[in-house]
Amino acid sequence: MLHPGFVRYYESALHELAVAGHHVHVAFEVSRTKLREDVTAERLASSSDRITCGTTPHRPESVRDFLARSDRSATRSGDAHRPATARERREEAWESLATTVRLLLDYLRFFEPAFAGAASLRDRARKRLPRVYATLVRGVSAGGAAARRSFASLLRGLERVIPVNPALETFMREQNPDLLLVTPLIELGSQQVDYVKCARRLGIRSALCVASWDNLTSKGLIRVIPDHVLVWNEAQEREAIELHGVAPERVVITGAQLFDRWFDGKPSRSREDFCRTVGLDPDRPFVLYVGSSMFIAPDEVPFAERWLSALRASGDPALAGVGALVRPHPANARQWRTFDASAGNVALWPPIGTDANAPDFRRDYFDSLYYSAAVVGINTSAQLEAGILDRPVFTVSAPEFAHAQDGTLHFQHLVGAGRGPVQVAATLSEHVEQLAARIGGRASAGVANREFVRWFIRPHGLDVPVAPLFARAIDELRRLPRPVPRSDSWLVAAARPPALVLARIARALAEDRPLWVYVLRPFVATAIWIAAVGYWTRTAVRERVRLGIKRSRRAIQRAWYESGHALGKRWRRAQGRAKRVLAAASSAHRRG
Repeated sequence: MLHPGFVRYYESALHELAVAGHHVHVAFEVSRTKLREDVTAERLASSSDRITCGTTPHRPESVRDFLARSDRSATRSGDAHRPATARERREEAWESLATTVRLLLDYLRFFEPAFAGAASLRDRARKRLPRVYATLVRGVSAGGAAARRSFASLLRGLERVIPVNPALETFMREQNPDLLLVTPLIELGSQQVDYVKCARRLGIRSALCVASWDNLTSKGLIRVIPDHVLVWNEAQEREAIELHGVAPERVVITGAQLFDRWFDGKPSRSREDFCRTVGLDPDRPFVLYVGSSMFIAPDEVPFAERWLSALRASGDPALAGVGALVRPHPANARQWRTFDASAGNVALWPPIGTDANAPDFRRDYFDSLYYSAAVVGINTSAQLEAGILDRPVFTVSAPEFAHAQDGTLHFQHLVGAGRGPVQVAATLSEHVEQLAARIGGRASAGVANREFVRWFIRPHGLDVPVAPLFARAIDELRRLPRPVPRSDSWLVAAARPPALVLARIARALAEDRPLWVYVLRPFVATAIWIAAVGYWTRTAVRERVRLGIKRSRRAIQRAWYESGHALGKRWRRAQGRAKRVLAAASSAHRRG
C-alpha cells in the first residue's frame, strides 16, 4: 500500500483473508500520519496474529524528492554530511528516470480524446513534471494520435530498460509471497510499478486492487500491467480495458468491499438524540451537505453559504425552517473554520479537528446520513454511501466546480442517464425546487438508488457481502500456478548503458530550471574550472615561495646561531689555554 490510509479500503477483506488461514503482510511505502492513518495500521496489525504491518525498503529519491531538496549534495537521513557513493548516485539516477518516464506517460494520457474536457486533471499532472518535459509532451500531443502513440511506445520501452532496485528484489525474495497485491498503483509517477516488475522478474503472481471509484479515470496509468486487476463493477472493467489496455481475461469483478458496513449498519441513537447532539431542531427534517476533497472543492465554503442562503430564501413551505447539517470532508476540513453556522437550525458537525480515526467518527457519519431527509454534495463518495442508504442525492452544476464535475469521468457514474443516483440542477433555484419537491413529498427519490447500488457497488447481488467475495477471489488467484520468471533480454541489457546516460540527464533536468541554464552550464562550469585552476596554481606558487623564504630564513638563523655558538666555544677554549700557559710561565719564573 502507498500509505496506511488505504487500510480503510481493505480492512474487512484483510480480516476475511486472515480468518481463512492466510498470512497477510501489509507493507507501506509512506508512513503517513496526516489524518492519523498510523493508528489505522496499528489497529489492523493488532486485530489478528496472521496480519502484520511494516514498511518497504528505503528507496533512492525520486524527481519529486529531488525538486524538494535545495542542495543536490544533501545527505541522507542517518548519514549526516556523508556524500553519496557512486552506487547511490547511480540508483538515484535510475529512480529519477523511472519517475520521469511515468510522469510523462501520466501527463500524456490526459491528451487523449476521452479526457478532452479534463483540463484540471491534465493541469494537475503537468504540475508534477519539470517544465521542459511538459513542453515536450504538449509538442508531441500537437502532432496528433500517431505522435502520441509513438512517444508512449518509446516511454514504455524505457520503462522496460530501467532496472529494479536491488533492495526491492531482496525484500521480495525475503517475503516470497504466493501473491503480490498492489494498491493504488495509479498515483502520478507511482513507484509501486517497481514491485510489479520485480514480481514478474521473480515469477510471483501480481494483482492490482482498484481502491476507489475514481482511480482508473482521474489518476495515472497502469504503466506495467500486473497479472490481474480487481475492479468493482462493469464500468471499471471497461475503464481498465479501454483506458489502460488491460486484457479482458485479466480483469476480475468483485464489487466494492469498502461499503459492506453500510448495508448492515444501524443508527447508534434515536433521531432526537442525534439532532440535539449536533445542534438541530429534532422536530424538523434536515438536509445533509457533504463536503468534497481539496482537489474537487478547494474553496467550498462560499458556495455552501450561497446554497444555505438560497435554502433560507425559498418561499416554499416545505423548506421553511428545514435544518441544514454541514459535514466537511475529513481531509479538507480546515477551510470550514470560516463557515458561519450561526443561522437558525444550522450546524457544522463534526467539529473541525475531530480525529477521523476516533470510534465515534464513523458512528456520527452513519447517523448523519441515516437521519437526513436528503443529501447534497459536489462530487464525493459520500453520495455513493447516501445511495446505499436509499437517501435522495442532489448536486448543483456550479461553474467553480466544473473541473470536478463535467471535467471528470467518474462524476458521470453519479449522474449518468438511467443509472446515476444524483439529481443535477443547473442553478441553485432549480436545486431548491428539487429539494422542496422531495422534502414536501411531491416527488419520488428520482433514479432508483437500489438499481445503481446493484450495478456499481454489489454487482453479485445486493444481499451478498463483497469482502468474502474479494477474499475468495484472492485465494483463487493464489492457487494459480506461478508464472515463469522473466529475466532481462540481451537487448534490454545492451540498452542499459546508454539509458544510464539518459538517467543522469533526467536527474539534472529534475532541477526544473529554464533551458538556457542547461545550455550555459557547461560553459560556466568550464570557466569556473579554469579560474579554479589558475587560483590553485597561484595559491600553490605563492605557498611554495612563502615556504621557501621561510625555510631559508630559518636556515640562515640556524647557521648564524650555530656558527656564533661554535666560535664562542672556541674563543673560550683559547682563553682557557692562554690562561694556563701564562700561569705555567709565571710559576716557572717564580721558581727560577
